[in-house]
Amino acid sequence: MKKLRQVFFALLAVAAIGVLVFLLRMTQSVDADLHRARLERIQVVGNLDVLLNRQFTGSRVSSLADSVTDRSGTTGQLDTALNALDKDAGALRGLTPEIDKALDTFLDTIESKFELAFDSEARNTLLTQRLINSMDAVPTYADAVTAAATDAQREEVRNLTMQVKTEIVNFGVTPTPPAAAAGNIRALLEQLQAMAPPTPPPAPVAEGEPQFEPEDPPFTKAVKGLRDRSEEVIADKTELVAKLRDFLDRPTGPQLQALEQAYMSWHEGQVAVANQYRTYLAAYAAALLLVLAFLGFRLARSFREIDRANAELSHANEHLEEQVTARTKDLSTALQDLRASQAQLVQSEKMASLGTMVAGVAHEINTPLGYARSNTEIVRNSLDDLRGLITAQDRALTLMTAQNASDEEVATALTEAEGLRATLNPAETMEDLGNLLKDTDFGLVQIADLVSSLKDFSRVDRSRTDLFDINSGIDSALKIANNLLKTRIEVVRQFGPLPQVECSPSQLNQVFLNLFTNAAQAIEGEGKIYIHTSAEAEGVIVRILDTGCGMTEEVRARIFEPFFTTKAVGKGTGLGLSIVFRIIEEHGGRIDVRSTVGKGSEFVIRLPLKQKRQSGDTAVSAAPELAAA
Repeated sequence: MKKLRQVFFALLAVAAIGVLVFLLRMTQSVDADLHRARLERIQVVGNLDVLLNRQFTGSRVSSLADSVTDRSGTTGQLDTALNALDKDAGALRGLTPEIDKALDTFLDTIESKFELAFDSEARNTLLTQRLINSMDAVPTYADAVTAAATDAQREEVRNLTMQVKTEIVNFGVTPTPPAAAAGNIRALLEQLQAMAPPTPPPAPVAEGEPQFEPEDPPFTKAVKGLRDRSEEVIADKTELVAKLRDFLDRPTGPQLQALEQAYMSWHEGQVAVANQYRTYLAAYAAALLLVLAFLGFRLARSFREIDRANAELSHANEHLEEQVTARTKDLSTALQDLRASQAQLVQSEKMASLGTMVAGVAHEINTPLGYARSNTEIVRNSLDDLRGLITAQDRALTLMTAQNASDEEVATALTEAEGLRATLNPAETMEDLGNLLKDTDFGLVQIADLVSSLKDFSRVDRSRTDLFDINSGIDSALKIANNLLKTRIEVVRQFGPLPQVECSPSQLNQVFLNLFTNAAQAIEGEGKIYIHTSAEAEGVIVRILDTGCGMTEEVRARIFEPFFTTKAVGKGTGLGLSIVFRIIEEHGGRIDVRSTVGKGSEFVIRLPLKQKRQSGDTAVSAAPELAAA
């Protein structure tokens, strides 16, 4: 029994430590380093995306090759950073469906951006090269226009061509030239065109000869060439700017912010869960301290009771030895003293049995009590939420019926009430509250059951004339001993319909508890206890069979002897089965035992329906004496 109790407490301590470790791990479930690493990855992707945009925006005609090389390097770095977000250890993929959706949207956009950059690379190269050639040709044509001008026009033409060259250079090298720049260039070209001399009419030719168009003057031809080159610069630059804007208009920035926001929302939820488990941990630690204080108090009191019982037992033994020595010839007096001592030992053994079961009973009560209290707390919190929803709805209804309430106040109140209703979902909340209260009621019924069984078990009977249901008594004893049985021993009940028996219920409860305890101690590891009850003509029969280690024939013949035990010193008193035998005998019954080593033992109890009445009603008076002892 002591060993089993030690094993039980060891398992209980391991379970308590396991719960503590679990709560500690849950409070540390948020990895701050991984969180910072993920934010850094998001920031790296954003920086590379901005850098790529700047490289496309800040590319110059004179550094075309370098710009392409820089963009290729940035694209490679961005691809690596995207893989870190999507696939590597600690990636964002798989955290929540919202994060996955935001990540997929961003990856699709950035991939389309890559494809656009790749597809337009060759075209941009062609346009840029042609733009360079056209820009290089503009000064030559401008000089030709200046050279072809008359002396009177040359100074004005030189100024206009200088402005054209400046505008062309600015238009070509500016990443996104203003919309008016092309108009300015064309206006300057129109002024040059207006300064050209008129084209001479074609010379008359004879009939039948081919008509030739007169050749343009040199100034007009030079202005036309300058105009063509300028238009090429405008067209090529406009197409390059259109492609750049198409590239920059991809909404990668807002989508990356949406991804970061979704991740931060998830992280805040994880932090909230960790904080909630910190609250649980604090409550659990407080509960453990209370349990330890309670166990310390009970342990100290148990030690005092054991010391007192040992002192009384030692005193009784010494007194008994003195009486045996002093009154050897007075056998009748010695027999009476022995019976008195045996009565005391019966009561002491009963209290010791109850003490052995205290921890188990406490555990059996604490388990349903724990989840009943937890459910009560959840119900209290849910009622607060419902109270808030009702208050919001009542305020909205009041504003709707109030004459001086504005539409904005009514809309705000309705929005708040609807938001609380959508968050709370009253139907599901009420269903959950019903289930929680049902579970709580079930737990309280279990506690009441156990307390009732304990009360029936430990009550002091004043007579043996009570009518008692044997099946109910067996159930009560099984509930008291449940902590010894439930983890490894299966109890198989085969109860038959029984008439009520006239007896002392608490004494029979002690008989059943002692037999169940012995059966549990006889089973090493897992096993079964079979309990069969049936009625016979003059009484009832109770069979208790275990699959334990069994007994040899020599042990079986002595098991009902007082102080006989096969346990080690300090492990048992040897009084349990002796008390069982005496109680059954005093009730006019009989107990038999059969056992096979390695297979198990069977105890058969036969009890009469009625107690025998003796002269002077001695059978009735014996019970109060035993109870008082």
